[in-house]
This record gives sequence, C-alpha cells and structure tokens, in this order.
Amino acid sequence: MHKSIKALVSIFYCSNSGLRKKLKKIIGFNPLNIEYYKLALIHKSASFVSSDGTTINNERLEFLGDAVLGMTVAEYLYNKYPDMTEGELTKIRSRYVNGTNLEKFSKDSGIDKIIVTRANLRKSIHLTGDAVEALIGAIFLDRGFGKAKLFIINKFLPSCISVQNRNNAIYNFKSELIEWCQHKKIDFRYDTILHPTSNNHRPLFISNIYINDRIMGVGVGRSKKDAEQAASREALYAFQ
Repeated sequence: MHKSIKALVSIFYCSNSGLRKKLKKIIGFNPLNIEYYKLALIHKSASFVSSDGTTINNERLEFLGDAVLGMTVAEYLYNKYPDMTEGELTKIRSRYVNGTNLEKFSKDSGIDKIIVTRANLRKSIHLTGDAVEALIGAIFLDRGFGKAKLFIINKFLPSCISVQNRNNAIYNFKSELIEWCQHKKIDFRYDTILHPTSNNHRPLFISNIYINDRIMGVGVGRSKKDAEQAASREALYAFQ
C-alpha cells in the first residue's frame, strides 16, 4: 500500500519546475522550498510513512494555515470596520472563512487539480478547502507571514467578496433572522413605515420587528431595506 502511494507521489511530482510554475500562477510569487508545497498537497487519504516513521500528509500544515488565515482575516476586518463590535466582526469573519469559500478558491485557482489523494476518493468540499489552508501554511513556512498575508489579502479575500453582492457581503441580518425564525417555527413580522420627520428629499424609514407579537428590534434607515436590516440586527443580538 505504502509503495503504491509513494509511486503515485513520485510520478505526480516528477517535475519540480512544472510544479513551481503551477504554484507561481496560484500564489503570485516564486516558492523557495518546494518541499513545503509538495507536503501541502498530500491529502491524508494518500498518507505514507517515511523511513523515520513519520506519517506524511498535509494535516499539520492545514492546522498552521488555518491559524494564519484566521489571524489575517481578523486583522483585515478589524482595520476595515473600526465601528463594528466584536460580535459583528466574528460573524463577518465566518462569512469569509468557511468551507464554501475555501472550496471555491481551490477550484478557481486550480489547487484542486494538483491535490494528491487516494485514486477513488471524491474531492469533497473539506478536502479541497483543507488543501488551501495547508498551502497557506506552506507559504508561511517558506516565505514568512508577510507573503502569507499578501496571498490571503490579494488572492483569497477577493475571491470571497466576489461571491456576494458587495452590500450584503458584510452581513444580511434580515435573511439570518428570517431563517432563524422559520427554523424555530416562530411567528414574526415587519412593520415598516415612513418616519414622521421624513420628507420627499430625504426619506427616513422606521421598522419594528415583531416576534411572537413582541417588538424585539427597532431600526431606522434611509431606505426600507436599511431600516429592516437595522431592526433585524437588533433582534438577533437580543437573542444571543
């Protein structure tokens, strides 16, 4: 078993120069120590044991890359949204760093095409997403935190943002609240009207969200949508 896997890895990486070209296209710069990247692309299903008894796969690099990714995105959001609370920043981060976005980036960048797995293993969302985190870990070890950070901000984050409408990329509180109420089978309704101080030139809306006939959130905005988003946000935090 181990011999067949070793043969697969050996054939797959027969040309370091070819792999370097693929990696440069994906990460945007030249890798120095190619061995880190080889390791990042070996899924645990294709694990083999080295001569010193070490199990060879990308799980440890995935662990490292996950930490680097989380810290980088946290710093990015902290600086980008100075008025947001810790809870809001945490929710936004979860919208960036998740299996769906990791899988999308893996496919868009071509990482999924160069992952080494057991021959009959389907390349699942977790498999391809884990490889992205392992690749970040490899960049960190090879080129340092600065390069890993550049890769995340210049390559990964733009891919995440393009998935969503820019206005909803931060967070769609109304959708979240509706989904929560429907899941819990709780009655809810919005009562949104023009604010008494509103005028034709600068309309102002006020929205009340009723949950089980109790007002659980009040929001104000220049549009009906903004007012309902604000009310939904207040209601969600009331239930936290």
